[in-house]
Amino acid sequence: MVAVTAAKLWLAAHFDGFLSGDDLEIVESAAKYALGLDYAPWSLRCLFHPVALVAPILEAGALLGVSRPAEVAWLAALPTLAASTATVWLVFRFAGLLGWPRRAAILAAFFYATHWLPLGYGATPFPRPISTMLFMLAIVLVLERSAEWTVVGGFLVGAAFAVRFSEGVLLLPFLGMVLARHRRVVALGLALTGFLVGALLCVGGTDALTWGRPFSSLSEFVRITYLNPPPSFPRYDKPWYWYGASVLQWAGPVAVLLAFAATRRAGWKRPALLLLLVVGAYSVFAYKAYRYVQAAIPLLALLMGMGCAELLGSARKWRRMAGLAALVLAPAWGVERTLALLRSKSHSAVEAASFLRGLDPRVVLLEQAWAYGDRLTLGPGVDIRDLEPRTPIALAASALAGVDAAAFYAQDLAPADLRTLENRGFRAVRRMPGTKEVVVFRRIGRPPP
Repeated sequence: MVAVTAAKLWLAAHFDGFLSGDDLEIVESAAKYALGLDYAPWSLRCLFHPVALVAPILEAGALLGVSRPAEVAWLAALPTLAASTATVWLVFRFAGLLGWPRRAAILAAFFYATHWLPLGYGATPFPRPISTMLFMLAIVLVLERSAEWTVVGGFLVGAAFAVRFSEGVLLLPFLGMVLARHRRVVALGLALTGFLVGALLCVGGTDALTWGRPFSSLSEFVRITYLNPPPSFPRYDKPWYWYGASVLQWAGPVAVLLAFAATRRAGWKRPALLLLLVVGAYSVFAYKAYRYVQAAIPLLALLMGMGCAELLGSARKWRRMAGLAALVLAPAWGVERTLALLRSKSHSAVEAASFLRGLDPRVVLLEQAWAYGDRLTLGPGVDIRDLEPRTPIALAASALAGVDAAAFYAQDLAPADLRTLENRGFRAVRRMPGTKEVVVFRRIGRPPP
C-alpha cells in the first residue's frame, strides 16, 4: 500500500493534463467552492465528491500557498488516490473474511494494486475509485458485522450513488451479498433504509446546498440523459455484451487465465457471482467505457489471487512456473496500460494554455477547451470559445471574429484552415509537442474588413 501510494503520487505529479473533461469537472467544481473560481458546473452533476471531499483539501492547500493550476489538479487527485489505496486493504480483508489462505489474500491485494484501472485512474481526480472503495467497504461490513450493520453498508452504497449516479447499480450486488450472508428480510430492509438515507443526505443534501433544491442534479440527469438529450450530447452507445466481448482489454489476458485457474479451488463462486452481477449491471447502460467497471476490479483481483495461489501451490512444475510468470506479467501489463493511459492526457494543450495566458488575450478560440484546463488554467476575464474536434477542423472565418489567440491540434489543421487563419491575420507562434501536438496562433495583423 505504501509503494503503490508513492507510485500514484508520482504519476499524478508527472503526468499533468486531463483525460476526458470529467476529471477537469471535478477540479473546477471543487475550485469554485474552495478558491472562488468562476465556473458553472454541469447541472446533472451531484457535487458531493468535489464539494465534500476535494474542496477542503484545496482550501488547505490555498492556506499553504498552493495556487498553480497543476498543483491544484494534483491536490484534487488525493481523495481518489487515497480511496484506491484503501481498497487494496479491503480486498485483502475480503479474502480473509471468505476464509481464504493468507497467501491468496496477499496475492489478491497485489493484483488489485497493480491493475491498470485502479493504478491509472487512482492517480487522477476521476470519481469511480472512490465509489469502488465505498462499495467494497460496504461488502466487508456485511461479512464482518452483524445484520444491524447492513444499514451502514447501505449508507455507503448511497454515498457511492452520490459520487456518480450510475454507481446506484451497485445496490443490486450489495443486496445479494446481504441476503447470502444474513438470510433475513429484516437485513434487506435495513440495507435499503441505509441506502435511502445515504442518498437523501449525500445527494439530496448536497443538491440543496449547491443547486438550491434537493435532488435537482438527479432530475437533471434523468432529463438530459434519457428524456430530452440535446443533439450535441456525446454518444458512446455500445451493445449490452460489450464488456464481455472486450474483457481482455479491461481485465487483461493474465487476469482471465488466473480467474479460470481459481475455479479449481473451493470458495471461488461468491466473488465470481458478484463480479458477474457488477459487470452485468453496468452492461444495462448503453453508454459504456472501461473506467466505468472499476467496481468489478476488486472482485476480479480476488479470483486472480486465488488462481495464482492454486498455481503456485501445485505439485506440477509447469503450473508453479505459470504462477510465477503471472506474478510478473500481470503487474507489467498493468504498468504498461497505466503509462499508456496517462500519456494520453492533454499535457500539450495544458502547456499551450499556460503560454496563452502569458499573452493576456481577451478572447481565445480553442479546440476542446477542457483539454486546455478551461478556466482553471486560463484564469478569469478570458472569453473562451470552444470548438468540437474534427479532422479537418474546417475553420470558418466567422469563428475567428474578435478572437485574439487560438489553439488547435496539429493533426486537425488542413491547408485550407491554415489559409483561413493567415487571411484573418493569425500567425503560428508556438508548437507544443506531445501525443497530440498543439499549435498556438496569435493575431498579428488586423483582419480584413
